Amino acid sequence: KSETLTATRSMLILTVFGTVVVSLGIMVLGQLVDKKLESVMILHDYFTVFAVMSGAGFIGLLAFSSERQQGAVNMLKILSIAAAASVFLIDLTGTIGYIEYRLPDPDSAKSKIRQTFPFAHEPMFESMEYMGLLGPMWAGLIAYLAWHYNDRMFTDRAVKSVLMVMISLAIMYALFISLMGIVPTKIASVQG
Repeated sequence: KSETLTATRSMLILTVFGTVVVSLGIMVLGQLVDKKLESVMILHDYFTVFAVMSGAGFIGLLAFSSERQQGAVNMLKILSIAAAASVFLIDLTGTIGYIEYRLPDPDSAKSKIRQTFPFAHEPMFESMEYMGLLGPMWAGLIAYLAWHYNDRMFTDRAVKSVLMVMISLAIMYALFISLMGIVPTKIASVQG
């Protein structure tokens, strides 16, 4: 049992340390090349991928791991917290880009998108902005359920099924919202 806890703690430390190093590296590189806002938006993309991959890992572990492994339960808890933190950071970094995007300047990303392809702004970008606000609540609920149900995630079929459906829907929701943000930003990126 202590070996599994050690492996779980090691994974947690590696995940947190790796995410901090990558985040700081992106921010430092952005500062060095005077692309501060672009570095924030790269972090926005990074946290989106991290959240989706955490959810996929959660589903894989829940579907294919044995309920007898306490390490699996702990890893699910870690993945749920990692995904919830990532989703919160997605909204935080997205808000920073949102401020720049909304500038009333004729050279702003919003102005360029509206001139080039208005559909990309309304409804696509507008939908993404507001739909993304549900993400932290949804991810927080999943994290709460993972901690609340603990090893029942493996032993109670209903709990397992509900969590798998909720996470699958969350991943599809995240990918749909990402599409709503990718199309406009390929027309005119948010630049600072």
